[in-house]
Amino acid sequence: MERQQAVVSEQSLDFNTREIGLEANISVPKLLGPANLFHSFGNVLPKTLISFGYNFQQRPDYTRTISSVKLGYEWMTSAYTRHNWDILDFNLVNLSRFDPAFLNSIYDLYIKSSFTDHLIFGTTYVFTHNTQEIRSRGNYYYLRFSAESSGNLLYSLSLLTGAKKTMEADSTGLRPQEYYTLLDSRYAQFLKSDIEIRRGVMIDRYNSVVGRFFAGVGLPYGNFDVLPFEKKYFTGGANGIRAWQVRSLGPGTFKAPPRSYPNQSGDIKLEANLEYRFRLIRYLESAFFLDVGNIWAINEKDNRPGAQFRLGSFYKQFAVGTGTGIRLDFDYFIFRLDLGLKLRDPAQMENGGWIPGSRKLKGDDFNLSFAIGYPF
Repeated sequence: MERQQAVVSEQSLDFNTREIGLEANISVPKLLGPANLFHSFGNVLPKTLISFGYNFQQRPDYTRTISSVKLGYEWMTSAYTRHNWDILDFNLVNLSRFDPAFLNSIYDLYIKSSFTDHLIFGTTYVFTHNTQEIRSRGNYYYLRFSAESSGNLLYSLSLLTGAKKTMEADSTGLRPQEYYTLLDSRYAQFLKSDIEIRRGVMIDRYNSVVGRFFAGVGLPYGNFDVLPFEKKYFTGGANGIRAWQVRSLGPGTFKAPPRSYPNQSGDIKLEANLEYRFRLIRYLESAFFLDVGNIWAINEKDNRPGAQFRLGSFYKQFAVGTGTGIRLDFDYFIFRLDLGLKLRDPAQMENGGWIPGSRKLKGDDFNLSFAIGYPF
């Protein structure tokens, strides 16, 4: 949960959001079906997981629903290592209402095409190794790796059965493109993988340093030439680069037009965070932090200037933010308030993007974020 607000903003857009979700989960304490083969590897605490979900999202400019069904397995190979394999991950996304002015305000047709009805039918594997213990203040490592594939089985079946294709303009709006549908919705086809590494070091009982690194990439192809909006990467906000409002940074050196909707997203994400945390009094903590990173587009059809990832220049396009925060730690709940300051803006040309020393600070160089829980 998070809420973020620029300290002083020249924008007066209405970002009120209403979201209601229902989910039913079934957990069977063993691996059913062919997954029984995993028993030969000596796993512990095996589970078969089945879930059904419905999510309603209402924003000022659009309303959409997401219906989901998942069937998967969870097992552990040690006290710290967990495996999750969703062999069926089905999501039906329907944009039931939208403000035409909202879609018209989106700068890029490629991004606009991700705001369409679509279907995701794939499989996901997640490996997690976490030595952090609940309510323990010792040193710890955290490693999470995920790999996701969507649409390949449906595409193969469509080819084998000779399914009829639908014809319309591609995501650039410049040339025709054929695609298959299921349940009257175009299904996405992509590969996506990311990795997250954290390291926590206790200096003493009241002081600690925590670092985090994240890298991810998503590659759309075949039946849908753009990643679905909910599968794209973004940064900023309470759990990203905190000097920027959520979804307002990037991709690359791109700068959105003034008063535009904050919906910046990309296919690649690199981010690193470092935080020094210290206790003030019994329930009150503080922290100093440094955040570095950005997002990029991988597809040349994305015509936002400066958005593409280039090996020769991506390292020159990192945003840098710093700041401080206050946390109320009640053991089971942590309320967090962070104030971020922009140090380097990749969309700014002067002084290599570095803000201090090149101009006076402005209100939108600061960002205030509220959230529950640590950022990492």
